[in-house]
Amino acid sequence: MTGKTPPTIRFQGREERVLDTLHVRGHRYEILELLSHRGAFRVFDRHAGVEGNYRALYRIPAERMTRQRAEVLRRLGGPSENRHFPLTIECSRVGQEWILVTEWVAGTNLRAYLEQLRANTIPRSSIREVVRLLRGLAHGLHHYHRRTNLVHGDVSPANLVITQGTTQLVLVDFGSAWTLESDSQREAGDGMTRPYAAPERLAGHALADFRADQFSLGVIGYEWLTLQIPYAGCGGQAGTPYLINSLGSTYVAPSTLMAGSDRVTRSAVSQLDALLARCLSLQPDQRFPTSRAHLAAWDSLWRELQPGSRLSPWQRTLVEWLSRLRFWRRA
Repeated sequence: MTGKTPPTIRFQGREERVLDTLHVRGHRYEILELLSHRGAFRVFDRHAGVEGNYRALYRIPAERMTRQRAEVLRRLGGPSENRHFPLTIECSRVGQEWILVTEWVAGTNLRAYLEQLRANTIPRSSIREVVRLLRGLAHGLHHYHRRTNLVHGDVSPANLVITQGTTQLVLVDFGSAWTLESDSQREAGDGMTRPYAAPERLAGHALADFRADQFSLGVIGYEWLTLQIPYAGCGGQAGTPYLINSLGSTYVAPSTLMAGSDRVTRSAVSQLDALLARCLSLQPDQRFPTSRAHLAAWDSLWRELQPGSRLSPWQRTLVEWLSRLRFWRRA
């Protein structure tokens, strides 16, 4: 990093100290905060808009990023692409690393949000709201896997932001992503957040694939609904060779721990238990075999949670018939 840095910046009524400055192809980014040890930073871009704006900047070693992958990530968060990932502003190779700059996602970090839920400083999320947000993220991950042939590798609350207005979940750090073909070259435990990582990832298993992200999403859903980590608080670590015999049987269905299950149908509760149990299987072959099957389960659960799902089939038929009768009378 080179260049003279101003001591502070003032933006949106907040004054912050500038730690350093990074120049990328003539563009200057002022570094304000280290976000992760993998080289993620919150920076300020004075040329963004009229008054400038925050950005997220990632420094990724060249051996982890191909030009083809860089081009895919450049398009990934565009308006017509995947809004569960931030819009890419810059993606350039500089020396022995790639510099990836994305929009700054305004909202609440999910890790902080869950801590507030545990402390009872904010209201508990309804089952329907949690499923809505996680279903959207599942669709975003499916799109990510299909478009990039990448596995995210670190889907965890620390890397997720609930956007303002609680509209959706956005994955704000994907510098740890790896290709399906190159996973066997990764070291065990590289770029992961325990206990959200799947057991096969913790063991450095060569066959880890999209089902690892499926497991991580399951841990987040379980924790959000119950405020507990599955497998006695160990999550994916329960599936490692040293712990699987003692912890593999400690899984408890979320419906026995979560609040609000009496406000949804018994069918919805059963579907939720079955979905998370399958996502959280310690053996990847026992999870959903394809992203499409995984999505179908979330979609089915979401439909069951819609208003009117408490009605039996004959009751729904009666409601539909009465609605048509009203229409005919008006005509």
